[in-house]
Amino acid sequence: MVQTTQLIVFHSIRYRESDLLIWAYTPLYGRQTFLLRGARTAKKHGTVAKVFPLSILDGEVYYRSGASIQYIKTWHSALDLSWIRSDLYKCGIALFLGEILYKSIKEEDANHPLYRFLVESIQTLNDMAYGVANFHLFFLVQLCGRLGYAPLSNYDPVHTPFFDMALGAFVAPGSISDFLFSKEESLLLSILSSKNHAVEAADLPLNGTQRHQFVTSMIKYLHYHLGFSLDIKSPEVLRQLFQ
Repeated sequence: MVQTTQLIVFHSIRYRESDLLIWAYTPLYGRQTFLLRGARTAKKHGTVAKVFPLSILDGEVYYRSGASIQYIKTWHSALDLSWIRSDLYKCGIALFLGEILYKSIKEEDANHPLYRFLVESIQTLNDMAYGVANFHLFFLVQLCGRLGYAPLSNYDPVHTPFFDMALGAFVAPGSISDFLFSKEESLLLSILSSKNHAVEAADLPLNGTQRHQFVTSMIKYLHYHLGFSLDIKSPEVLRQLFQ
């Protein structure tokens, strides 16, 4: 059955000689794998360049419930995300977030609030004029909340200054746990959790090491609650970009 749907691209790879396999998130069917036939031919080379991590497509797809691969009949870019494509820093963040989403979101069911959150976040990343270096930090905190793992808002610099990822809450000094954020990371998590928009996190005075350490801890937090290893490779790219 041919259906019209929107797709957020998480990841894509070359398949056979001229095809492209795309792992994407849709508002109707959750995460799906799509085959784009003939995408890598010389005739379509310029068009397929528009398929990149976090690109958003409108497509007609042959959808079969339970099928391991769906087929894209026709497609075009749904939004102009040229700033993500052309800006080195935004492109690096999109690569990282695409990998996070590809490895963490597995459900093949509609989740409209999550889909709207992803679209709005991608548009914000594309449009941000400054402070993009902190965008992925804010996004990770928001994503945890959307997946059901929002940290409890009980941070106190004296009484509960450490975040325990196993409890999903801030705990007192001296608490015995193998899953504690550092004091600095816990404070940053509390600050980011209090923000309503990525732009509000743009001016946080962080260096590359602080960002990398926080990202590493947030990945561990996701790993703990998802119950499977994420094995994210791209944080090193971001560390080099935002040194």
